Amino acid sequence: MNIFNISIVLSFSVFLPVCAVIYRWNYIEKVFRPFTWLLWLGLLNDTLSLVFAYTLKTTAINTNIYVLLEYLLVLYQFGRWNNAAIKACISFAALGLIVWSADNLLMHPLDNRNGAFRIFYSFIIIFFSINEVNKLIVYERRSLLKNPVFLICFTFLAYYSYKAFVEVFIAFGLNLGNSFTQHVFMVLIITNFISNILYTIAVLCIPPKLEFTLPY
Repeated sequence: MNIFNISIVLSFSVFLPVCAVIYRWNYIEKVFRPFTWLLWLGLLNDTLSLVFAYTLKTTAINTNIYVLLEYLLVLYQFGRWNNAAIKACISFAALGLIVWSADNLLMHPLDNRNGAFRIFYSFIIIFFSINEVNKLIVYERRSLLKNPVFLICFTFLAYYSYKAFVEVFIAFGLNLGNSFTQHVFMVLIITNFISNILYTIAVLCIPPKLEFTLPY
């Protein structure tokens, strides 16, 4: 099985957290909804990528659009978790739209795999993830390993750190041989798979919505 087929199989591991969301949908608080939409979006994009890979022979257009929507949903989720960060999230969302437009509409065509925005949005998500993880480490009194926000942010931090490395690696066109390049992408594929496992655990750790009953 070559790296392309492996990437297809492992990319659909996003189906695992999506199934967890379906299973627990009635119990998930609305504050986590942007994250659940992010998972659905990932599944949709992987499906489109599979179709376009065999029909159009390119997945550049759908993935370029996907990374923008992904970025906006992640910022929206951070805003829902931390009201104090809403203004910062809006500011970075506007800046991200500018960077994405410049990278995909002005500097390069949309049907290219454009890396400038991907590098930008990876570092922004890393920044917000570090901020949220540090806050939880200081103020959370329960086990962090059972805290869904910590699990999601920790996964964001790990995945987008490596993704930023890969995008910089591609952007600078480092020619270190096909074998090394394949290993770099294989690690990214495996990192994505592990991330989906952690997302699944995080969804299962989301506490149920509080039920209010009227006293009689």
